[in-house]
Amino acid sequence: MSDDALMEEPVQFGEASRLFGILTVPNAPPGKAPELPVFVFLSAGLLHRVGPYRLHVRLARELAGMGFPSLRVDLAGMGDSPPRAGLTTQQSVAEDFAEIMGLVDARLGRRPIVLAGLCIGADNATNLTLKEPRVVGMVLLDPICFPDRGYRARAILAKYTNPARYIGWLRRHLRTLAASRRLPSKQDRSIDPLALRYASTPEQLAATFEAVRVREGQVLSVFTSYALHYYNQAGQLGRALGIKDYSQFCSELFWPWARHTYATETHRRRLIEEIKNWASAYVRREEPAAGRHSPVITLLRRSGFQAALPKLRVHLPRFRTIEARVSTWFNNGRKAIHDADRSDGT
Repeated sequence: MSDDALMEEPVQFGEASRLFGILTVPNAPPGKAPELPVFVFLSAGLLHRVGPYRLHVRLARELAGMGFPSLRVDLAGMGDSPPRAGLTTQQSVAEDFAEIMGLVDARLGRRPIVLAGLCIGADNATNLTLKEPRVVGMVLLDPICFPDRGYRARAILAKYTNPARYIGWLRRHLRTLAASRRLPSKQDRSIDPLALRYASTPEQLAATFEAVRVREGQVLSVFTSYALHYYNQAGQLGRALGIKDYSQFCSELFWPWARHTYATETHRRRLIEEIKNWASAYVRREEPAAGRHSPVITLLRRSGFQAALPKLRVHLPRFRTIEARVSTWFNNGRKAIHDADRSDGT
């Protein structure tokens, strides 16, 4: 695929051309494109390179419009990339990543890397980042998180104040009464989804975030309803890690109304906009000195002010209505006082 904004090319690379991916490169005049990081989209669980609901495809093309090249790749054993025999999953991912870096160097030059992944893809991103100094950013969708001091109390409160708990109990009770003459069926054993993850230890995860901080990188973490059994409040990840200056280089979002795979178009669109807004910090770093913002604006952006702008824009009409009403009230009051003064004078 090629158009005025970007060019996409299928690539087979690595040992015996084992790995398959799509390289997306923005169309820019030679010498004009800034040296922005390369986004590498890692496979999400059993899904191949396109991501859930083609999320990776849309992200790659949107980011290309901002000047970012990207690679969405089928890791070995996924999609169009055959598995590696005789290796554990983590060993295979490490071999894949070495070959991914080789392709990036050969096609785009030696550039910094941003790793993006959902679920197991987020686990692979954190594991690889710790070992590769060129990784300066992570986009983690439903990553692993550990309890902070208030997690258990919040979980208990949410459990016993949730009306769905009691509605569900009533439905199960009525279902049992209706099926009382039937033979009892075997109940499915619940499976802990975290048991299928390649989770880092708390120490390893903290070391990964610390490495990104030292590299002057940044991290975006988004938690959805999938994470509710281990994450229940915005900011929990930062408190659990205890990393110095966490809020200055990390953005942490909690969307309990969104599904794990962003099945709703509204949620996918909002996620894409959040990632684009987050990625714009890399573009600002590449701006020439004359085009850079003042230290005050830079500080506001690093503190999360810019991330809040989309939400502020949504409420801006309401603020303007309130402002208009206050202004009208003030002007009417001032006019009434003026008329009263004139009547007293006559």
